[in-house]
Amino acid sequence: MRRVLSLLLLAAACGGSALPDRVAVLGVDRLSGALAGQEVELPGTDLAAVRGPAAMIMLGSSTDTARVPDCAMRRRVSGALVARTVSCVSLLGHYAAMERARQFLLAAGAEALLPAPVLASSTAEPGLHYDARTDTFTLGEGPEGARVPLALNPGAVTREMARRQLRAVASAHPEEAEGIALFLGAAAAAGDPGYLAASQPGGDPTGQLDLSRPLPVDVPASAALAAALWAWADASGDLTGASRAALAAARALGPSASDPAAVLSLVAAQFEGAERDQACAVFRARLHAAGIPACP
Repeated sequence: MRRVLSLLLLAAACGGSALPDRVAVLGVDRLSGALAGQEVELPGTDLAAVRGPAAMIMLGSSTDTARVPDCAMRRRVSGALVARTVSCVSLLGHYAAMERARQFLLAAGAEALLPAPVLASSTAEPGLHYDARTDTFTLGEGPEGARVPLALNPGAVTREMARRQLRAVASAHPEEAEGIALFLGAAAAAGDPGYLAASQPGGDPTGQLDLSRPLPVDVPASAALAAALWAWADASGDLTGASRAALAAARALGPSASDPAAVLSLVAAQFEGAERDQACAVFRARLHAAGIPACP
């Protein structure tokens, strides 16, 4: 007991590592899906400058003229930190949404990329959007009338950050990369295949944005791939494992032409026995195709 006490006193005297502060932000509740005030941990983040492992948020529409935020913080009665201005509370909420998406992607085996600039501007298109040409994001408020702002929608934010993860794949296989990113958004959004509907001003009454819906024959290849991956993930009950397999399949794509069936074959090939049989059965049913090499 004396040894334990002496070690604790030594750690305190030397400034031993403390737990990160909790930060009050606005975000989407994981259970209800509604916007609510939250207290989250943002380790490694410079709160005043709103930059850290997830992103470097800047104010402006161009990296040449954008400036770094200056967000003063205060301590709440609960002990959590909160920004002193509404605009900074909003910026930190957007950063927290990106950190949440980053943590999901890392858990699914994604690469730990360096943070990219995020250009926050009143003239930007609503939501978070990745530009592969400049390796930057744009951030805009809205859309007006949506239940959840697009840039706070966990699935939509994860989709954009997944697009950055898959930018090399997208240069050769744009439809396949987009389909995987669309699926990863659903997996990250607490398993909601219609996650984009919450950020539409009128919702999605006909289910056109729902990955679990029956697919029309003329659906884009990216949507067909995302729907097949979602159906398999939902059937397996392991969203993180399915996300890990999808990212592994993306990395295994070669330079030659491919299609959704090729991606699904690379996913199915990662499993054996009953797990592969289940994946193959779901993929065939959703893709309406038998030409999946790993599923004879």
